[in-house]
Amino acid sequence: MSIKEEIISFARDIEIDLIGFCDINFDEGLINFLKEKRELELLTGFEEENENKRTDIKKIMEDAQTIIAIALPYKTADINTKQIHISKSSIGLDYHIVLKEKLLKLCNFLIEKYGAKAVSFCDNNPLCEREIARKSGIGFIGKNNSLITKKYGSYVFLGEIITNIYIERDKAVENKCGSCTICLNACPSGALLKPWYIDPRKCISFLTQKKEELTDSEKKLLGLNIYGCDTCQDVCPYNKTAEYSKIEEFKPFGWEVNINPDFILGLTNSEYKCTFKKVSCGWRGKRVLKRNTLIALENLKRNK
Repeated sequence: MSIKEEIISFARDIEIDLIGFCDINFDEGLINFLKEKRELELLTGFEEENENKRTDIKKIMEDAQTIIAIALPYKTADINTKQIHISKSSIGLDYHIVLKEKLLKLCNFLIEKYGAKAVSFCDNNPLCEREIARKSGIGFIGKNNSLITKKYGSYVFLGEIITNIYIERDKAVENKCGSCTICLNACPSGALLKPWYIDPRKCISFLTQKKEELTDSEKKLLGLNIYGCDTCQDVCPYNKTAEYSKIEEFKPFGWEVNINPDFILGLTNSEYKCTFKKVSCGWRGKRVLKRNTLIALENLKRNK
């Protein structure tokens, strides 16, 4: 087998069935797009503002040759959006734990098998993860800025490895949205301004993570979401046939699928540690989740 085939085979052994490879270069079009977003103040605050830092792989590894992209599917349960809920991405064990473990195993394989340098990233870097995944052939970037895969739709978590060995490149995936604007039309807050342009100040997912006091209009926009928002993904035609994840760690604990508002509002520190600390939304803290739950309860009353 070639190096690429051996890496793919090992990845499958550790439950990574979406993996791709690309070069370390980004075109001028992407850099200009990132610059435009910064100038239009369309960055979330969680992103690196400097577009050069987001695209200069040599700053991370001077002799880098290849970026390996992986995607893990996370949809294991359907959510009842007519009741208070969290997003599908927070169902099951915190994805940072799962993804980092698999990336580490893959890095160790590269180091031990080929004597390579390898460094992995998962939500802890300035890189353009979706563009890397697109360049690596994993999927295309939809008009709502989600990375859409053929098998699992956009319900995937992304991770990357930078290495100094050359690995045969995959073909980038071009956009397949066509004239479809379902996601843009469905956004409850109008945050999807136009294809690929999101105003984070209106995005419900962003608002649920905001530490500052929410305005009355922001509170109404939250609806029944206490963390995240899946609306633009759920309406996407490519997600209608998305397969469920078979990764055991992402299967629901139970309580996070059927949210009990009274439980959240009365959470003790020990109860929080045994529940929300295990899922990805737990990083935002008990105070924000309780605040969002109170808001959701008010919105639920208003809708009746």
